[in-house]
Amino acid sequence: MRIVLIQFSVENYLSIKKEIVLSMLASKDNEHEEALIEDKGKRYLKSSVIYGANASGKSNVLNAFWFMVNYVLTSHEKQLHKSIERIPFKFDKLTPSQPTRFEVIFIAQGIRYTYGFAVTDKEVVEEYLYYYPNGRQALIFERNNCTEYRFTSDIEEQTVLKERTSANKLYLSVASNWSYSKVIPVLEWFASCQIITKNSVADAYGVNAEQLKDSDYRSAIASMLKVGIQSLQVRDVDPLLKLSKGAMSYLNVETVHTVQDDAGEKNTYVLNMAEESDGTNSYFKLIGVIKKALEQGTLLVADEIDAHLHPLLTKHLVMLFNNSDTNPNGAQLIFTSHNTNLLDLDILRRDQIWFTEKDNLTAATDLFSLYDFSIRKDAKVEKGYLLGRYGAIPFIHRGLLNG
Repeated sequence: MRIVLIQFSVENYLSIKKEIVLSMLASKDNEHEEALIEDKGKRYLKSSVIYGANASGKSNVLNAFWFMVNYVLTSHEKQLHKSIERIPFKFDKLTPSQPTRFEVIFIAQGIRYTYGFAVTDKEVVEEYLYYYPNGRQALIFERNNCTEYRFTSDIEEQTVLKERTSANKLYLSVASNWSYSKVIPVLEWFASCQIITKNSVADAYGVNAEQLKDSDYRSAIASMLKVGIQSLQVRDVDPLLKLSKGAMSYLNVETVHTVQDDAGEKNTYVLNMAEESDGTNSYFKLIGVIKKALEQGTLLVADEIDAHLHPLLTKHLVMLFNNSDTNPNGAQLIFTSHNTNLLDLDILRRDQIWFTEKDNLTAATDLFSLYDFSIRKDAKVEKGYLLGRYGAIPFIHRGLLNG
């Protein structure tokens, strides 16, 4: 069954004031059809990239998605009366007291769902979940003014669950924790999302520590690295060594290199992963989560995926998702980047390229797609972007450039 993100929207969070929408619904363009997921006559994007100047808010788009996912997965554990750690838009006298809103539209187990909620610092003021089992919208639950609920099915069961939902908890989170069947596919969709942002502190060393003990898994990871490493091996670490789980697995990993000396003889050398370059380490951290997403057909969200990576390696990672041979299960990738080499219509479709720009007057972030611009199919997008034709570039005072 397909697991597809269709659309994510957020309002009043960090630098985002008015609602912005990131859509993975494909346009009518017929370019790069291998980069599309076909489902019931609809077409969705396998990947999207967000560009923008520093401090324009591109990372905040991903941070907002991380907040939504994290709150869905954890709010049932929240203590009574504990505040909700949302960060509203602060460059306005009204927005700090107004709700922060999130909505996501997706496909799980072959069914389309729409789920959203709005929160203040103290409570969930709105929450809703609809699904489309027969192509028509049906209600699972609605929640307004924190405590007012509407159910159209399983009313007795859901009434009990609402009584267990305090003001600062999501009903979805509580209901799934009590195994209410109609919300389980939704909770599982959120749980399947892999997110690498500065806030989420995702680390493949910790995540894949146990898997790296498997020789077949290490072989697959080594073949994906493509940085001169023949194989990976894992050695035992002194159990008396006091290390965190992530640090333990980091010191465990060794890379095997085969090098030819001046006499033409080949020799094998072993390095600890800590001795490898920052680029190799960054790539290694990504490969594990990328492999998981591709195999399971799930969503990977990554902030600054190209940090410490050569542009060709970044392109290679993107093409792993866009290629049907390496991505037969319809996995999706959303990432931010400064690597303008990807701004090429021979690599990406117009609807796969997004920009963030901060308004000079309001300091609020706007999000828009290259598809919104009327450009030719042979346009030099990278050049146009650097010349400021699509906005989303830093303003540098000419006097600074002249010293």
